[in-house]
Amino acid sequence: MSRLDLATAIDVVGLLRHILWKEAPGCNRERLLDDHIVSAEAFTWQLKNTVGPTSPYNGALGQYIWDKSSKGRTNFTIDILRYIGYTKQEIGQVVFINGTADVTLSQFNQTRAVLAEPLEMKKIKLRVATQQQDPFIMIGPDNTYSGFSYDLIQKISENTRYEFELYETEDDDVKVKTNGMVNALVSGNASMAIGALEVTAEREKLISFSYTVMSSQASILIKKADSTTNYFQFLGPFSGELWAMILLFIMVAGLALYVMSRFDPTQEGNVQRFDLKESLWYSLNIILQGSTDYSPQTTSMRAIIAFFWFCVLIIEAAYTANLAAHLTLQQIDNRIKTVHDLAGQSSLMYGVERGSDLHEFLQNTKEDPYERLWAFIKLNEDKVLLDNTTEIINRVKAGTMAFIADGVTNGYYANQHCGIESIVQNFQTKDFSLGFPKGAPYLDDINQALLRLKEEGVLDTLRSKWLETGKNCTEEDKSRSISQKTTPELELTNMIGVFIVLGVFIGVAIIVDVASRMYKWDKNTRKAKTTTELNQSCETNVFDNQVNK
Repeated sequence: MSRLDLATAIDVVGLLRHILWKEAPGCNRERLLDDHIVSAEAFTWQLKNTVGPTSPYNGALGQYIWDKSSKGRTNFTIDILRYIGYTKQEIGQVVFINGTADVTLSQFNQTRAVLAEPLEMKKIKLRVATQQQDPFIMIGPDNTYSGFSYDLIQKISENTRYEFELYETEDDDVKVKTNGMVNALVSGNASMAIGALEVTAEREKLISFSYTVMSSQASILIKKADSTTNYFQFLGPFSGELWAMILLFIMVAGLALYVMSRFDPTQEGNVQRFDLKESLWYSLNIILQGSTDYSPQTTSMRAIIAFFWFCVLIIEAAYTANLAAHLTLQQIDNRIKTVHDLAGQSSLMYGVERGSDLHEFLQNTKEDPYERLWAFIKLNEDKVLLDNTTEIINRVKAGTMAFIADGVTNGYYANQHCGIESIVQNFQTKDFSLGFPKGAPYLDDINQALLRLKEEGVLDTLRSKWLETGKNCTEEDKSRSISQKTTPELELTNMIGVFIVLGVFIGVAIIVDVASRMYKWDKNTRKAKTTTELNQSCETNVFDNQVNK
């Protein structure tokens, strides 16, 4: 539709209202059967009588006057406008008098002079309805606003000629679609609505929506798994008692070799004599699959070593098998990840927000597992139907409850609290957009700005700002999330205990070596000092004897 067609349509409606007001001032009352019903010929006659020289009508296309002798409009004016950017300039008129057109361009030269100068774009202020809903809009002290939607319209304002004035409305009811923000648009109290405004078929009949600014699905808000970092997982296959028994076993075998070697007459004069140190070292080498220069020679000692090897073989096979099983079990994640997991257990309570769309969805859905979820919620209604955000967060952080809600809201809560996480589910998909009155002329401008922000990655940046893992969370907190568990490979934390043990024994060895060297140095120093003193004493005695002679 051209601008002329639009102006003509506006004037047709305006003329009809003008005539009805003049000819039927009581048309707002209950009409009778034949009240104000006239033929086309009679209406034309009324039009000429009503919109005449004495009672003209001023419309979008100028003044309307019908001559009683003519069949159409004879006198009207059309303005000639020129648009530059968002600024319009009137550069002339076309005046119709008695069917004759007179074109006047009296402002043309002046307009051309104005166009040579840069035109300043003036901001157009739009009244915006909103309501508090984390993380879209949050209202702080002194009516200060923050949130995803607030940041978004600030970016839109930077890219368009519009600026926004926000005011808070009542909450939208799930069932009554014309309350709150929607009602503000329909009634004309707002030019735009932002916040958690979901696109629905019912609302589409009443208002217009922008391009989607955020999509969401239902999610489960749940406590993260407790930290299970164990630097000494290599000790996991055996219990503490078994490890103690193995150490005792090594010492007993070493002592047995020492006793056998000590009291065996065949070992006298043997270079490979098993003293206590070498006996313990030999048994330790066997269990660690090492090697030694010593070898038992007698039958009794070889019998001990043979059965010791057999026991070591069983111990090593059992350790290898249990270590593989232990590490495999560590990788198995049996935490709750889906609503099927929730419905299949009864140890952890779960609930929804009272009166929410998810509350209505679970109540009316007869499919599994949603029907089982609702049966549990209905049975524990007083405990799991909540409407207090603080209580919800505290119970989830304590690990006594899982909370099912919109993924955007749960994602924001997980953003603010490191001990909980939001696990997105594959149901209750919804889209959020900006709302506008039907036929809003600025909708196209804002849609273009949204597309530009999307292409530049601004929308993704805003989503990350409000929905990703909290900034103050440590890497350990992030690793406890289900979404962070991607591969079954061993990490440094799984085997770092081996290197800790190695480092400790290297340190002990260095300390022992230094202490041994210091002891030997001190011993040699004392010995040298004693020898020097004795020599000096002897020399003194010899000299004295010579003098006395």
